[in-house]
Amino acid sequence: MERRAVYHIGAAKLVAVVTEHSEPTVAIVIPNYNDAPYLPTCLASVLGLALRPDQIILVDDGSTDESVALAARYLDGVPGAQIVVNPERVGTMGALNVGLQYVSCDYVLFLASNDHLDGEILAHAKAAIARLGPTGLWSAMVWSADAEGNYEQVFPSAVVATRETALTPQECVRFANRLGNWFTGTTLLFHRATLQHIGGFDQEYRGLADLFAALTISSLKGAIFCPAPFGVMRRHDGGYLWRTLTDHVHLESLLLGVMDKGPTLSPALFTPRFIERTCRRIRFSAVRALDGGAWPNIGGAWERGVYAWLGGLWRFMMISKLRTALAFLLLRPFDILPMFWYRLIKFRWIVVRDRLRNPQISIVHAKRSLA
Repeated sequence: MERRAVYHIGAAKLVAVVTEHSEPTVAIVIPNYNDAPYLPTCLASVLGLALRPDQIILVDDGSTDESVALAARYLDGVPGAQIVVNPERVGTMGALNVGLQYVSCDYVLFLASNDHLDGEILAHAKAAIARLGPTGLWSAMVWSADAEGNYEQVFPSAVVATRETALTPQECVRFANRLGNWFTGTTLLFHRATLQHIGGFDQEYRGLADLFAALTISSLKGAIFCPAPFGVMRRHDGGYLWRTLTDHVHLESLLLGVMDKGPTLSPALFTPRFIERTCRRIRFSAVRALDGGAWPNIGGAWERGVYAWLGGLWRFMMISKLRTALAFLLLRPFDILPMFWYRLIKFRWIVVRDRLRNPQISIVHAKRSLA
C-alpha cells in the first residue's frame, strides 16, 4: 500500500511516495547541565516544528540552576516528552547514553541544550529516509552562531554531495579516509539500534565520542547526506571538545584506545591507514587548540620531531592563521586536496547556489539574535 507524504519546508513543497509504515520514528534527546539561559531557545525550536519528534527526552545531569523547572514548563503535557534527572553527574556523553536507554524510536537526534534547530528537519529527514531507504545516519549542515545567538555563517563542513544523497557503507569508508569528519552533530540522526549495537557513545573518547560513533555507524549501515543547514551551533570558548583536545595525556590514551577498539567494531573502517590519518588529524586539532598554551608532548617519534621544530618557531609566528596553515601542511599533507575540493569549492558552490535561490535568507539570519 502506498501513500503520498507532503511536507512544506519554507516556501518549498516536498512530495514523497512511500509505503505504509516505511516512515521512521524519530526521538530527540537533549542533554543539559546548567544551561537555563539557552534552554528556552532549544526547546522552542523543537516544539515549534510542524512535524514534532515522536519522543522528546531531556536528560538533566545534576543542574544547580532552574533548568529542570524551566524544562517542565515547556514539556508538561507534550505527548512523548519526559524529563530524566540523573542522581549524580555522569558527564555529557554519559547523559547521552542515559537518554539513549529511554529511546524506542527508529532514529535519534542528540541536540545540545545550548544549540537549536532551524527548519523542518524531521519532516525532511523522515521523507528522505522513506524515499532513499533505511540508513545508519541522516546528516545535514548547520549555521554557526556566537555565544549570544547571533547567526554568523553556514558552518564550513565538508560537502560530500551537492544534492541529498544516500551513501553506501563502502562510500562512507572512502569519505572517512579522504576527509575524516564530514558530520555536524547538531543535525545528525543516528539509527538507534545500530548505535546501541556498538555500545552507544564511548565515554573514554570524551568530546570525540559522537564523531567516532558516527564514523563507525556509517561504515556499517551507510548514511544520507543533505547539503542544507537545519540547525544552529553556538560557539563557546572552553567547550567540551576543546577540553578533550587540550588534555594531551588523555588524548594520547584516547588514540591508543581507537587503535584497540576500532577494528573490533568496524574492521572495514579502522584499518592501519585510517587509524594513522585519524591520529594525525586529531593531533593537528590539538595543536590548533593551543592558543598560547604549553606545547603538547604527543605523537610518535617523527611527529614529536615535527612538533619540536614547530614549537621553536611558534613564538616567532605572530599570525595565528599562518601558524595553523604551517602545522596543517606538515601534519596533514594528505588532506590538502580533499580540503580544497570538499570544504572550499563544493561548500562555496552550495552557499552561492542557495543564496541565488533565496537571496533573503542570509539577510534574515544576519539580523536575527537569539540571545
